[in-house]
Order: sequence, then C-alpha cells, then structure tokens
Amino acid sequence: MFRRNKNLTPRNGHTLHVAIVARISGCENQKGLSLDDQIDHAKDEVKALYSGPVEYHVIATKAKGERLDRDELQLLEELIRSGILDLIVAEDLGRIVRGTEAVRLLGIAVDHGVRAISPNDGIDTSDPEWEKDAIAATEGHVSHQSHTSQRIKNKLMNRFRKFGGAPARPIRGYLIREDATTYDEWTKDPDAEPVILEGARILKTTLNCSAVADWFNRQEFAVGPYCRRNTWTGAMVRRFFKNPLLKGKPARGTLMTIKFFEEGRRKSVKNPDGPTYRDCPHLAYFSEAEFDSLNAALSGKNSAFRRKRVAGEDPLSRVPRKRTRFPGQHARCWYCGRHYVWGGNGISTNLMCSGAREWKCWNSIGFRGETASRNLIDAIMRGFRQIETLDDQFAAMVQAARNDRVGDLPQRWASLESREIELVRQQANLAESLTALGPKPFLLQKESELKARGDGLQIERGQLEDLSAKPLDIPDRLADVWTRLHDELNCLATNSPEFGDLMRQLVPEFSVYLMRRPGGGRPLPRARVRVNLAGCIPDVDRVPALREWFSKVWTIDLASGIENSEFSILRNPPESYKRMRRHSNQKFRFEPLEGYEPPVLE
Repeated sequence: MFRRNKNLTPRNGHTLHVAIVARISGCENQKGLSLDDQIDHAKDEVKALYSGPVEYHVIATKAKGERLDRDELQLLEELIRSGILDLIVAEDLGRIVRGTEAVRLLGIAVDHGVRAISPNDGIDTSDPEWEKDAIAATEGHVSHQSHTSQRIKNKLMNRFRKFGGAPARPIRGYLIREDATTYDEWTKDPDAEPVILEGARILKTTLNCSAVADWFNRQEFAVGPYCRRNTWTGAMVRRFFKNPLLKGKPARGTLMTIKFFEEGRRKSVKNPDGPTYRDCPHLAYFSEAEFDSLNAALSGKNSAFRRKRVAGEDPLSRVPRKRTRFPGQHARCWYCGRHYVWGGNGISTNLMCSGAREWKCWNSIGFRGETASRNLIDAIMRGFRQIETLDDQFAAMVQAARNDRVGDLPQRWASLESREIELVRQQANLAESLTALGPKPFLLQKESELKARGDGLQIERGQLEDLSAKPLDIPDRLADVWTRLHDELNCLATNSPEFGDLMRQLVPEFSVYLMRRPGGGRPLPRARVRVNLAGCIPDVDRVPALREWFSKVWTIDLASGIENSEFSILRNPPESYKRMRRHSNQKFRFEPLEGYEPPVLE
C-alpha cells in the first residue's frame, strides 16, 4: 500500500508538482460534481503524504475510459516526460484508462522518476510489486465493465421481448406520450399518414428517394425529432422507408458494438445473427408484403452502385473514413473548399466535390482517382530529378546542420527563454495586483491562464532538451533520399491506406479547379498542388531552410488533352454546357466553407 512510504521530495527543491487525473464517462446520470469529488480525494491523499507547498496539474475530463485517442492521455504523457512532475494521483487506474494502457503510463512515469499512486486500487509505484498489482487492478476494471454491459443488454432485450419495453428513438409519423415506456403506448400520427402513403407511392413508381425528399419538403413535412437536418434528403428518405417499424415490426439488436483495440473505440456494426422483432400491428403503415416489395425494388436498383466485394466482403469494411484511398477526403474543391469524395456521379472509381452532392457547389465534374495518383507520382519523380543536380548544395546544407548539431534549436531555445522571462514578469505583476486588490474574478482567471502557459513552456523545455541530446537524422546525399522515397512509393499499392498516409505528407495541399477552351466544350479538371519532397525525411523540421528548399507548387493535369495555350481557368459556372446545370436547380445555393479563401492560381 502506498502509505508505507511517505518520503516525497520535490525535484525543484521547494514545490511539489502533482498531476491529478479525474474522469467520468459522461453518461446521463453522471454529474460534474463527481469530478470535484475525485479531485478533492486526490488532494487529501497528497496532504497525508506531504506537508509542504504543492502545485496541482489537474486533468479532469468526461470521456469513455477505453478510448486511447483522448487528448488528456497525450497531455499526461507529455507532463511525465517534461521533467516537472513529482507525483501522479488517480482515484483508481480506471480513471486514467480502463485497460492495460494505464500500466504502460505508470511504467513511463517510473522511468522518468515520477511516483504514481492509486488509493482505491492500493497501488504505489514506490512498491516493488506495483506492476503486478496494477495489472490485477486493470483486469478487475475491464471485467466489471464487460459484465455490466452484458447485464444491461440482456435486461433491455428481455423487456423488449416480454412487453415491448426499451423502445428505440421515435421516427416521424408516430405520437408518443411523455410517460410512454413501451411500443404499446405509441400511436400513429393521423396527420402524417396521407403524406407517408403518398411518398411511398411516388417511391414505388420512380424508385427515386431524392424525388420523394423534394416532395416531402414541398409539403413542409417535418423531419423526425432526432434529425440533425431540418429538411429531407434522399438518404434520409431511404433510411425512413427501410425502418421495419413502418410495417408494425419494431426491431432490436440490428447492430452490435465491437472494440477496435488500437484506438480503444467501440463501433457499431451489423449483428450477424440479425435483429429481434416484435409484432405491433397498430403501428403499421403498410402490410408486410408491401413493405418488403418496396425495399426489394430499391435494393435491386441500387445494387449496381455498391462497391465490388472481394472474397465476399466489402474491401472498406471497418475502415475509418480518414483512412480512405488517396486522394479521397484530401483533395479540395478550389471553388467551395470542400473535400473530394469517392463515387463521383455514380462512378465508384471517380471523385467529386462533396459540396456538389449537397447542392452547395456548382463544380460537379469528377476525375479518376487512379489517374490523379499516377500523374502525381510522375510529377514527384520528375521534380526530384530536377533537384538531383543540386546534390552538392544539399550535402553542404546537411553538413552545416551537422556541424551546428542542433539545427535551429538555438533560436528555439532563445525564444523559449524569452517567453519564460516574460511569464515571470507577468506573474510578478499579477502577484502585486492580487495583494492590492484581493482575489478578483478577472485576476483569478489571469492566474489560471498564466499557470497553463507555464505548463506549456515546461513541456516545450523538456522537448527541446530531448532534441538537444538527439543526433540529426537526415541523409548525407540526395541519392539516399531518392532511394528511400522510391522504395516507399513502389512498395505501396495506390489504393492502400498506407499510400494515402505517405502522399498526405508529400502533398499537404491539393486544390482542384476546372479548365475550358474559350470557345466552349467540356470542362476538364486540373490541380494546384503544394509538394513537400522532404516529407519522408525525419528531422527536416530542424533545418527550416531545407524544408523551404524542398517545397514546390506545381500544376497537375487530372485529364488528358489540356494545353495551357488552348485552355483557360473556369471561374464561374458555364451557361452553355448542358451537362453542368446543377446551379440552375431550385435546391442549389452556392455556399463555400466558412472562412475559406481559395489559393491563388498562377
């Protein structure tokens, strides 16, 4: 137990620096007061161990304990590595992470001379047996969560089967009393019934969900109570008419959650065993045959637009959107600033502006993603060959940086020390103001701001100390850079997430615009790209001149047949091109992203 060792000595000789970690999941029944309770408990434990002056660094958040991508975990690790902490206190290890990641963080703390205690788990890293106790504690936290989750799921499913309890969130078309707790207490909305039936008739005739959405909006048919949008879209109509509640068979268990251990995040996926249904004929707008026939027709029509399956599975199953194929969700529309997404104009291999899909941008011209990637790789290779002739200049810059050993670290040290001196001056002025005026609210707020700034400077100091001791990692010759880049580009498939990660480093900016002949014709896409050829060099940021030397702005053709002498930039929607009339639709409103400024085209 941690009370056996009360020997605490501040590393700065006068003030003990303590990090307090408090967390609640943020569920409906949890209150922010629970965070205050945890913080007060931690301070009581510190007072029992040390009687001198203490400065607290409180990390209190509302977040799921399994999540490993939380900012507060990164902040805690930075504080540990900064060299300012003496002690970490968490009521139990589950407040840090509900899993063995908490043991890793305690290990890092031990490596950096930071003591950690967890009163409720009886853990103190000054005890030689701390690691065994920490692993046992995390096992208990994980087991408790798993059992509680399964118990709640079983309880809700039993209520659903037994008497229609645990109802889902209502959709449009139903009336629910405030005290209703079962599906039996729901009723159909008589005002909504004729609109829903007519929408189904239109959908059955046209198999066009967007047409039904337009009709719903013209009828001022309100969306469901939990919709984030206030108008209907085609996707919303498809989800609405796919809900089995409309045939009087509410479902539970359509989805299930699985854990992605790399992030500690749980995500919903389809339940392979399928949902459980309950018969509620008083809620049916359609017969079961009518409902199934309509949805079968819609599925048959849309099946041609699905991704082709590989070995019977969706190739992007469980792939997060941020890991999509390059240049999806990286290339931007020059006109509205929104990302390009795959599936342009119904062609799975093409990309188009996401703003055009939402009727907020007139640029509906797509381009082939494979062609764009290939042309971009060719341009990078050509650009690198152009600077290969400057190998001697590159070698001289690298040698100068090695002689300096630390690159631009002297300037960064000078900037840090200047800001530290300014912080000390402001703290002294604040202390005088507090003495003269007392604890005024604005002075206390300023004190909190200065404290946060001081923590940031301490972290930056620790980072600079690490960099000062680390040798410069930059190849001696351009040929070495070329070999590294060439190998990485050739070993990665252009449709892989890893290729996208590399290209986002090499091409931080990718703006797509349109070119057209002065006399008319089809607009063709072109891209303005900023290329950073040093994206695969680890320590290039420590030599700013080298990064600027490698940074280039190029123009890449995304379609064949463009010649500068024949084409000019299309800055407004063309009036004479019949296949590009999105801006003439009554739903269209050109809305660029807020604050977006298009880059200058040469």
